[in-house]
Amino acid sequence: MPADEPPRAPIDDDEPDPRLLWRWVGRAVRPYIGWILIGAGALVLLIGWFGVSREALPGKQIPYLVSGGIGGVFLAVLGAYFLGTQEMRNDSGRLDRVERMVEELHAALLRRPDAPVVDEPVDEAVANGSSAAPRRVVYVDGGELFHRAGCRLVAGKDVHEVTPATARKHGLKACPACSPSPARAAS
Repeated sequence: MPADEPPRAPIDDDEPDPRLLWRWVGRAVRPYIGWILIGAGALVLLIGWFGVSREALPGKQIPYLVSGGIGGVFLAVLGAYFLGTQEMRNDSGRLDRVERMVEELHAALLRRPDAPVVDEPVDEAVANGSSAAPRRVVYVDGGELFHRAGCRLVAGKDVHEVTPATARKHGLKACPACSPSPARAAS
């Protein structure tokens, strides 16, 4: 450290991050703010209705309709926005957890000895060798389709055995009669 540079204060890593605190406060307070705004909107609408009901002349009712009606609806919609966005955030978190659990369950089921053989592994654990050997399909020289080994369309013909992925790379399509390639699950 150079002699002319002042000493630095040590970094205190024990202090909590203020952004995390404010995010937590926002999540905790958002539903209450929503309900308070909806209640205030209903109250403004009620006050506007009482103002309109006391006036006999339509010209004197308009200010109550404008302030009470528009203000009350605005507050109610704003409160519903707060409630709706918080519920969407909650649902998103729940869906993420459910998707993660389904993927873990799927991977665990594919590791079982009686599991079906798939073309592509579901996750890294399956890809690291815990899955069985890939399924094989057959094709005929000059053909446009690949088939299951027992397909009636290739019975008695000279066939070549490959994986479905290799067959697709060569531009071959799945045979519609024997359906050698099951539909892949959406990720």
